[in-house]
Parts: sequence; structure tokens; C-alpha cells
Amino acid sequence: MTTDQRDPFLQSLFEEAGPKLEGEAFSARVMARTRSFRLLMLAGGATLMLMMLSAAWLLFGVPLFEFAVLVSQALATPLFNLGEGWLALVLLPVNTIASALVITLKALRMLQKRLFGAMPYA
Repeated sequence: MTTDQRDPFLQSLFEEAGPKLEGEAFSARVMARTRSFRLLMLAGGATLMLMMLSAAWLLFGVPLFEFAVLVSQALATPLFNLGEGWLALVLLPVNTIASALVITLKALRMLQKRLFGAMPYA
């Protein structure tokens, strides 16, 4: 059963609730609130990310730096002791573990290209 009559008490409550807003004014107000909420969430997320990044730097920065120094010292270790002469200076760039690794990896890559690069594609 439907009725077209409205309850006068409910009608008065809705009228007291606030002024009626026009469509454009209401839309502009909602969009302004949405925009400010979005900016607030973005700023909060950026602040949280910055705090987490700072905490990670404080917790893991020094151990990672020490590990990087250890690896660089290990890779710079000379393969052969050539003394202090001119021969040691000439062969210094290729007389390290890192250079041996680079040369080995480059040779393997060239071999892979030679074996698999010339094959016709299906």
C-alpha cells in the first residue's frame, strides 16, 4: 500500500536538517572535499614511506655498506703477486678476480651467441 501523503513530523525534521543545496554548489563542495581528502592521503602516504625508508636506512645502511666494501675488496684482490715494477702497473687492470670474472662471462656470452644466435627461428 502506497501513499502520496508525507508525514508532517518527518517533513519538518528534513526541513530543519539544513538548507537545500543547488546541484552545482553541492557538486563543487563534494569535489573540494574529495580533492582535499586525496591530497591528505597522498601526504600521509609520502610521510609514512619517508619514515619507513629512514628506518630501513638506519637498520640496514651500515651492514650493507660494510658488505659492499667487503665484496669490492674481494674482487680487487690480485691474482698473481707481480711485485712493484712496471709489469705490475701494466697488468694491474687485468690482474684481479673481477677482471677474470668479466673475461669469463664475456667469453661465455660470445659462445652462447655463436651457438644459439645463428639458429633460424621457427
